[in-house]
Amino acid sequence: MTTAIVVLVGALLVVGLARSARDAIARDRTHALSRVQRVLPGRPRAIVANALVRADVSVSPEAAVRWWLLGFAGAAWFTLLLAPPLLVPGLIGVAIGGPVGLRLRSGHGDRLARAALPGLLDSVVAQLRAGGSVTEAVEKSALREGPLRPDCARMAARLALGATLEQVLDRWTAERPIAGVRAAAGALAMVTTMGGSAAMALDGLVESLRSDEAARQEAKALSSQARVSAVVVGAAPLAYLVFATATDPASSQVLVSTTAGQICLAVGLTMEVAAGFWMRALVGPSS
Repeated sequence: MTTAIVVLVGALLVVGLARSARDAIARDRTHALSRVQRVLPGRPRAIVANALVRADVSVSPEAAVRWWLLGFAGAAWFTLLLAPPLLVPGLIGVAIGGPVGLRLRSGHGDRLARAALPGLLDSVVAQLRAGGSVTEAVEKSALREGPLRPDCARMAARLALGATLEQVLDRWTAERPIAGVRAAAGALAMVTTMGGSAAMALDGLVESLRSDEAARQEAKALSSQARVSAVVVGAAPLAYLVFATATDPASSQVLVSTTAGQICLAVGLTMEVAAGFWMRALVGPSS
């Protein structure tokens, strides 16, 4: 009877949260037709929104929080159904897994943006040589597909609201704090006053950025085997724990029902997380 109630309540909760997250994504796609209601407070929403931009995840902060709650509810349901002794560790893992996963992925959007920077500067150079301005180049880049399109769209919107180019570039470097963006923002601020005469200097910056990106890609290729080994070594203990608990739930009782077992479990999970960050620092791609 208890299992049936858990299954029924869990299914209803998962369906409800899934529909809520789906509706939030639909509202994001139709934001031009209807104003999206902001549920999160200002400061937390800004932190989540910046993390999503850095991670190259195209959802609103509200939708991201709803998907996180959906994962939390789903993990609780399946853990109660398959391995009740692991309920508390599972919930803790899901609770910190969302923010940690977003943090680990935060460099993905930065790497895509850094790789797309030479193309953006090329378009600025072409615009300057044709007699245009940096502002016009930013507005045109906001219409092109690519990793930097959201950045250019935000800059174009701020320029349309009356902000100066220097203010917009300063804000861009705060939202995308990587070396390539800082160099590009400084160069764009410089050519605002020099015009087409600065095109040659921008060409030199483009070549430098492309050389740096080529070196990073080579280093990434050389360290690919080490990264795969790190994933296997880090995931094996967790995979064995889940497998052993699912096949023989009684074997995990000592970990959750005794003080010594709980201490061992907490220390083991903490060391797993620390080792994950350590291995990422050793073999992960440079930001």
